[in-house]
Amino acid sequence: MVSLRKIKVAGKGYWILIHSFREGENVKQKQKYIGKFLPKKAELDKMKKKFLEEIKHKGTKYFSQEDLEKIEKKKLEYTRELRRLSKIEKDKKLNEFMIRYTYDSSKLSGIDVTLRQTFLILQEGIIPKEFKSLRIAKELENHEKGFIMITKYNGIFNLNFIKKLHRILMNGVNDEIVGKLRNELKRNVKIAGTTYIPSKWENLEKEIKNFFIWYKENSRKLHPLELAALVHLKLISIQIFVDGNSRLSRLLMNWILWKKGYPMIDIPIRDLENYYNVLDYYQIEKDEKPFVKYIKKRYLLEKD
Repeated sequence: MVSLRKIKVAGKGYWILIHSFREGENVKQKQKYIGKFLPKKAELDKMKKKFLEEIKHKGTKYFSQEDLEKIEKKKLEYTRELRRLSKIEKDKKLNEFMIRYTYDSSKLSGIDVTLRQTFLILQEGIIPKEFKSLRIAKELENHEKGFIMITKYNGIFNLNFIKKLHRILMNGVNDEIVGKLRNELKRNVKIAGTTYIPSKWENLEKEIKNFFIWYKENSRKLHPLELAALVHLKLISIQIFVDGNSRLSRLLMNWILWKKGYPMIDIPIRDLENYYNVLDYYQIEKDEKPFVKYIKKRYLLEKD
C-alpha cells in the first residue's frame, strides 16, 4: 500500500509517497518525491498507481526479471567454471569456441567451408587439397585474428576500432575496400534475399553519427546482452562497409559480452533461417524486440 507523508528538508516542507514491503526478513521502503504542494485527489491517485507500477516492474527494456535471473545465472556458472580451469585449459576452451564460431560465422556470411576444413586451417595450419583458391583459407585466418583482437582490445568503442577490425577481416581478401567506409568509396550495397535496402552512401555519415549518439546514450542504460544484440543489429543493418559487415557485427557483439564478463554467443549455421527472419523483421518493420529475444535464446541455448 502507498502512503503519503510530509517531510522537512532545510526547514521546508515537501510531500512524498512511501511504499513499504518485505524482502526476506527485512522491511524495505521505496519513496517518490511529489513536491511542496499536493495535487488534486484524481491526480494523486494516478501518481500512486504509477508509483506502484514502477515498483512492481522489474527487468529491463526487453528482458523480464525471469530472463535476467537466467542470464545472470549463466554468467555466474561461466565465471565459476573459468576459475576452476588452469590457463592452459582456459586457452583450449577459448580456442575450441573460436574454431566453431569462425566456422558458423563464416558459413552465415556465405563462405563455402566445412567444420573439418576450418579445423585443419586454424588448428593444424593445413590447407585442404580440395581448395582451388586460397581466399577461403585467408578469410578464416583473418576471422581468427579478428576474434583474438576482440579478446585483447581494452580501448573505447569508436569508428577507429571498427575500421581496425574490418582491416583485419578483409586484409588480403579484398584490399580495395579494407577499412574503407562505403561513403569513402561512394558505393551502395544490396543484401541478397531481402527487400531491405541499406541507406545510400550519401547518407552513411549521418547514419554512423546517429549510431554513436545512440550508443553513448544507451551503453550504460541497457543490460550488456541487450546492448550487444542491438550493436550487432544496428551495424549489420547500416552496412557501413561494402563487404564483411555481418562477420564484423557478430564479432562486435561478442566483444561487448567478453568485455563485460559474459559468455560469448555462437549462431550456428543450422539456425540460419531463424537468425535471418528476426533480422529481416527489424530491417522491414523497425522492431528490435524479436532480434533481442532471439539473441537471448542463443545466449541461454534455449530451444523453440
